[in-house]
Amino acid sequence: MAPKSKPKPSAAPAIAIEDLFTALDRHIKRSEYEQAVKVADQVLSVAPGDEDAIRCKIVSQIKEDKIDDAVSTIVALSKKFPIDLGFYKAYCLYRQNKLDEALEILKNLERDNATMLLESQILFRQGNMDASVDIYQNLQRSRIESLEINLVAGLVSAGRASEVQRVMDAMRVKATSSFEMAYNTACSLLETNKLSDAEQLLLSARR
Repeated sequence: MAPKSKPKPSAAPAIAIEDLFTALDRHIKRSEYEQAVKVADQVLSVAPGDEDAIRCKIVSQIKEDKIDDAVSTIVALSKKFPIDLGFYKAYCLYRQNKLDEALEILKNLERDNATMLLESQILFRQGNMDASVDIYQNLQRSRIESLEINLVAGLVSAGRASEVQRVMDAMRVKATSSFEMAYNTACSLLETNKLSDAEQLLLSARR
């Protein structure tokens, strides 16, 4: 009688990708960046090219001050997947004091708060104080305007349209300062049945 073959040991059950992302989020919130990198790699072994996992890995490496590792990750994954990692690369070059290279990358990126702030910091480090201050001031104005627009939109959404003009007067903001502000103010006028005023405001904002 032939001897019975031994049963093969069963493979460890695969971890669900949802559980990996839960672990990844937990490690990042706890600033456990070394563990976060390992879990991000686990995610990428299951779902290569996952943008969230890629970004989490790079940010975790930066947080660990492993800038060279972050650059290597950016270069390697940029070749494999169509994902824009330009900002992260520019930031790493800034940390490596490769300021001209960092600025060159920023020129090709969409200007937003993050890129403007990084550009301001690079120019400051280069000793270009006037340009650095100009960008920072523009950034501050942009943030203030965004806050004002969101506040007006919030009042309208909360059914407090009648308070919009008083709040705008207190902030010394004009309804025509931007189309977004004009739109939100016009919504408040519509809520208070000032249809003609709302129409005129939108027309003036589009000019």
